Amino acid sequence: MATSGKKLPRGIDRLHNGTYRARLFVGGVQHSLGAYQTIGDARAALDIARSEKARGTFVPPADKRRNQKVEAELRARKATADSRSVREMFTAWSEYLEHRGLKFGTRYTYERRLEAHFLPEFENTGVGRILAEDVADWLDRLEKSKGSTTAAPVHQTVASMFRWASGDAPDLPRNFKPWVLASPVPPPSASKFRRPSSTPERNRTPASIEDVAALASNMPPAERMAVLLSGWCGLRLGEVLGLRRRHITTSGSGDNAVYWIKVETQVQARGSGVREETPKSRAGSRDVPVPPGLAPKLVEHLEQHTTKGRNGLLFPRHPGGDVHHHPNTIRSHFNEAMESVNAPRIAGEDLRDPLENFTFHGLRHSALTRLGQAGATTAELKAYAGHSDGASVERYQHAERSRLAALAGALTTTEGKE
Repeated sequence: MATSGKKLPRGIDRLHNGTYRARLFVGGVQHSLGAYQTIGDARAALDIARSEKARGTFVPPADKRRNQKVEAELRARKATADSRSVREMFTAWSEYLEHRGLKFGTRYTYERRLEAHFLPEFENTGVGRILAEDVADWLDRLEKSKGSTTAAPVHQTVASMFRWASGDAPDLPRNFKPWVLASPVPPPSASKFRRPSSTPERNRTPASIEDVAALASNMPPAERMAVLLSGWCGLRLGEVLGLRRRHITTSGSGDNAVYWIKVETQVQARGSGVREETPKSRAGSRDVPVPPGLAPKLVEHLEQHTTKGRNGLLFPRHPGGDVHHHPNTIRSHFNEAMESVNAPRIAGEDLRDPLENFTFHGLRHSALTRLGQAGATTAELKAYAGHSDGASVERYQHAERSRLAALAGALTTTEGKE
């Protein structure tokens, strides 16, 4: 409790412990300027505060203390960030990805990008010492030396790592301490790092039913059904190679019988050799109907090329074996089939257009495009394709809308005619 003295200047009073307290009203609010051992010190503090009030620069001492505390915390965090290297951050981020349940192949792809392009330059640098200018300069050099096709995914991966480092990532524990105050990586959406429009887009033109049949016929006999299942049922290559006899079931009977493919595994080969995994998401596990026209060929394949037994592989590496085919082997055979199909078209012996910039994955795209043209809804396309979001299947519905627009344009109007 303060004691007042008649001779004390206005704004200063004396406390029971003998110190002098200075106070000032600003904007109708009284602020304590602190307690001082001498009245001279209290008067000096009050004069400074009054001068700041007159200039409009007065900051309440309580606010100053809060700001100083925040600044001290920021300095401490920066010192911690400066002392921890990018390599340490990369290791912690990799552990986070594994904890989240990302597939080994996905983690391997991310880690390989950073090991090849980012870490050689920054791994020993303190995380807090990396500036936005440093990252921008590195991206410029990467794009110039490797091209935007390589630079863009690397850019996205580095941005993802730094979003995690700044605390802007899903499934972080409550006690997570950010490695950086803010990410120094420019947004991956920056137009500078988008793939140039002059770069040919892969699988832009869907393969027709006749194209799919021609490609399949130019594959080794035991691999023809792989092309047909992707080109008709929209399966990914890894999903095709993961199929076993137990994944083929039927419903109905006679003319109403329908063959179904249960997708619950996939074959991957990135990082540690060929291995079998579950799909990346729950949506990837699904049942896909086999078109009636394809059913006889599927039965023929089961009889001639599939390993016997309920768990027999549909596409074993060796006849009758239980070793998965390597995806790259199928892709290599598919590329050879592409050359065989395109050769007469390029030479002009076949008047149909060649399949340009077309990959095995384009078979899946073609199947889903035809499904969209048949009028499939978003929910139906998601279920058929194994996608968990509608945006992924919009391209196939767009193809369906284009077909409707073409049909509408072909209509003849009789309006105004007698």
